[in-house]
Amino acid sequence: MITRLRLLAIVFLLGGILPSLIAQTFTEQKKTYPVSADGSKYVVNGFIPFSPMSDENIYANALLWTIKNVCSVQREGITEVSVPAKSFSCNLVLTSQADAKQKNTYYCTAQFQVKDGKLVYYLSNIQIESLVVVMKKLTPMEKLQPEKRTSHKETMDDFVHIESQMLNKMFDFVSTNQLSPISHWNEISIGKPVKGMTEDECLLAFGKPQTVSESNGEVQWMYSSSFYLFFKNGHVETIIK
Repeated sequence: MITRLRLLAIVFLLGGILPSLIAQTFTEQKKTYPVSADGSKYVVNGFIPFSPMSDENIYANALLWTIKNVCSVQREGITEVSVPAKSFSCNLVLTSQADAKQKNTYYCTAQFQVKDGKLVYYLSNIQIESLVVVMKKLTPMEKLQPEKRTSHKETMDDFVHIESQMLNKMFDFVSTNQLSPISHWNEISIGKPVKGMTEDECLLAFGKPQTVSESNGEVQWMYSSSFYLFFKNGHVETIIK
């Protein structure tokens, strides 16, 4: 029989452990997202709930992370954006880690959509680029036979490891990033700059600027030789296009 003193000790112990478990990030938990068959295709699909966050904030953070980490400039690599549907698609390029046995580059299409507090993800069209002698060979993942060949299973495991790391980083950003207020969704949807937009809103609407400079407390973003945004106190004050 548990004495009152032991019961109190257990309660205090759980009180210290449970918050630390709950506070663990996706990356710390090392969550993995396996490849599965969708008809004749290999895909990675599922959803992550982010309630009580609003769908708008989940979507904005997911798109913002992709712009910051996938696009080299503007929204390069993002193939489709639908603000009304809270969805977007992009092309991903993932590489084996330097200390990994595999030395591959993986290409795939990623689709994301937010519905009812959940971020739905779908990675497909997965292709593997590996060195064969001195030539690069591109192989669809559907050609792999992991149940028959150990090397194929190792390749698939390598891809799962890398895409899981990427997704965990995105999900951590979605759950922790503090967005500035998003109040210009219509302008973001049509790519229209207006005074008062925040830096986050401009990133969502136009992607990464080509150059960023600062002078006398004013920040300047250049998107092309004829498109400039000037910020003051974090909001667009002047537009040149």
